Amino acid sequence: KLCLFSKACHPPFTHLGPHPTARFAMPKSKRNKVITLTKTKKRPKEKKDALIEEIRECCEKYKRVFLVSIENDRNTFLQVLRQKLRPSRLICAKNKVMQLALGTTPAQECQEGVHKIAERITGQVGLLFSDSAPADIQKLFAEYRPQDYARSGAEATETVVLPRGVDTLSKLPHSIEAHLRQLGMPTQLLEGKIHLLGDFTVCKTGAELTSDQAQILRLLEIKQAQFTLTVEAHWSKDGKFVDCNDLED
Repeated sequence: KLCLFSKACHPPFTHLGPHPTARFAMPKSKRNKVITLTKTKKRPKEKKDALIEEIRECCEKYKRVFLVSIENDRNTFLQVLRQKLRPSRLICAKNKVMQLALGTTPAQECQEGVHKIAERITGQVGLLFSDSAPADIQKLFAEYRPQDYARSGAEATETVVLPRGVDTLSKLPHSIEAHLRQLGMPTQLLEGKIHLLGDFTVCKTGAELTSDQAQILRLLEIKQAQFTLTVEAHWSKDGKFVDCNDLED
């Protein structure tokens, strides 16, 4: 007769888990994670400080600083212009950053008299640092004025009226007819051709372009925007400052 507590009836208990004395591995702390410096991005303040230092270095390096206004800004055109201006340096940044770098008062300015440039920084402008004469810079700006499609909010430079008929929109694919109607044009698709059912005024000179008007002008390949840079003022290391607006008056 077996005992209820005998070893024959109850085999020895086997411990399935880790040994009681075994040490558990702690999860790695994320705080100790190594991050390579090449993957980290500069903080906004660091970028701002670096830009301010770059502007001040350019003031020291080049003989002249030009304040230029930019109309119908396009990145592709700016890249081409920067190549034409080499070895000069064109910097486009936030107005407050450029003012802070140059200094807006005689006590704050990084070079003597350059605060007069900072005082006139307003609107869409940039700083051009160069050793070239003002006449050479103005000549280059006058020669490089490429055309582009106007964007929504721009001012129409001319009145565009489309005459009724099938010839007006003959260059456009028939598949775009429904989109033209969405843009407000009185069109109809007949025999695979787009018919303009009546004379249609796209825009009027001096009026602000809407999004639909800008799209229509682009579809018709009508460019009403001109990329231009104008010298508003310039300063030189000899202390000479010229406000070009005063010369025009």
